[in-house]
Amino acid sequence: MAQLTRPHQHVLEVEYEVKWAPNQFYNFLKNNFSMLPKIFPCINKREVVEGDGKSVGSVTRWACLLGLNVLVGMEKITKIDDANMSFTNELMQGSDALKTLKSLAFKTSVIPKATGGSVLKWSIMYEKLNEADASDPHLYIDFCMGMSAAFDSHFRNTN
Repeated sequence: MAQLTRPHQHVLEVEYEVKWAPNQFYNFLKNNFSMLPKIFPCINKREVVEGDGKSVGSVTRWACLLGLNVLVGMEKITKIDDANMSFTNELMQGSDALKTLKSLAFKTSVIPKATGGSVLKWSIMYEKLNEADASDPHLYIDFCMGMSAAFDSHFRNTN
């Protein structure tokens, strides 16, 4: 699985601004990932297979539409940092995305803005199976931006 200190690890980052208070938005994200199929239709299915789906060690199985392909996989929550309003999920072996990558992890962070509101930052950390052959997983940036917009819209409509 991905570790933040691997020498051949690559990182793609994307940010999405929201008007919501950082603590309120972070708690919404952390506690409502099970609602993803209702909030973001590209995720066809998401089920907790180990743990409560909200704490370190929890494992979730999912299916999603990425580009023109349906991907299936499993991910584990590996880190929650409430003080810095972030959590990290790592894809597990057997996930479709790991057919071309050695590891793939998503760190989700909510960053307070000085002018009010928040920035939702996604850090996509990955290691290629073969540096020469594998392309960067840029489709995940669009996926994260779409998920951010869906979270923002849902949060706006429920608060």
